[in-house]
Amino acid sequence: METIWRQKAPRLLTTNQRQNKLTKDREYEIAHLSLSADFKAGRLTQVQFDAAHAEQWREYLDWAKGFGLYEQITPEQQLAEAENRLAVQVEQVNLIRSELERPLIKIREQEVTI
Repeated sequence: METIWRQKAPRLLTTNQRQNKLTKDREYEIAHLSLSADFKAGRLTQVQFDAAHAEQWREYLDWAKGFGLYEQITPEQQLAEAENRLAVQVEQVNLIRSELERPLIKIREQEVTI
């Protein structure tokens, strides 16, 4: 499992980050609208449009990561979050199973053998 990037919540950004994000978002939108207009006018093929759009997004994403608008989520963090979600789900299922007088579900770890 690889490390993923997650956009930070706006409330966690500094004033400077929010202002720069708004500026960059406007620039990105204008560039995308221009690219879309070129495509609609027939000056770009679908392949050219897709490639240019992918490049625009990569550039924006690289800038956003470098400017601290995204946070890196390690595999260990992803596992902890998934396990927490699972525990909540099992708790909810067990409430229903309890009302229906069915056996409760229990989470247990299993050894992996290679």
